[in-house]
Amino acid sequence: MKTKFVLLVCALTAGRLVADTLATDTAVFTQTDPKSVVLARLKGGTVVTAVGEAPAGWRRIEVSGPFEAYVHNRDLTKGLEVREGANIYAEPRKDAPVLTVAAHGDKVEITGLRGDYCQVKLEKKLQGFIAVGENANAAPADSKPMFSVTPAAPAAPVTTLGHPVQLSGNTADMPRMFAGTLVLARRAILNPNPPYDYQLVDVNGRRFAYVDTKRLQLTDKIESYLDRNISITGTVRNTVDGKDLVIAAESMQLK
Repeated sequence: MKTKFVLLVCALTAGRLVADTLATDTAVFTQTDPKSVVLARLKGGTVVTAVGEAPAGWRRIEVSGPFEAYVHNRDLTKGLEVREGANIYAEPRKDAPVLTVAAHGDKVEITGLRGDYCQVKLEKKLQGFIAVGENANAAPADSKPMFSVTPAAPAAPVTTLGHPVQLSGNTADMPRMFAGTLVLARRAILNPNPPYDYQLVDVNGRRFAYVDTKRLQLTDKIESYLDRNISITGTVRNTVDGKDLVIAAESMQLK
């Protein structure tokens, strides 16, 4: 479907930005290629402004997040912050498109685990491209944009007993959800004296974090969760030596 634009503001002098209103739903791509990653799908009636040069048939615009993105685990500091200069990817794989490079002041919150990568919520403006004229092209119906234009407010996590978890005003102490397999941390040769009894591992069996179960209230015995895919809600901190992560579990559910 071709996208039509209604001119709102005309440039009075050379170099002034031009604002347009989208007549239909329009995909914002990371590249000037309709097969590239879709940053967002803007609703018809959204006002967009060109922010730089683009090839013929395309317009470069700026889109506000939050975006769902991924960071390699090695690019996290001991304080669970993304290192400046680290690549932030569109997908959890090394050959995925790079959305942006982490810079000082970026708001990045860890929201999950995907093997060697952490899923993050990125609060940052990113530039993308919309097709115009003969190139006009909306995103395929089955394509998933990287963020919702009008995201719903997240609800507080709920424990297995149905009690809401109180969220702290400090985002570093905010409960987050992690997925993986719960296993015993003690291993005769590799880890004979672990600081915690349990750990969360990825699909390759590599530890993402230890699991502190002191605050955990379960209706079933924890043994029923061992060696099974689960989701854990809790806060994250470093171990005393700073070498590993610990999830202070507040709820645990089978997936």
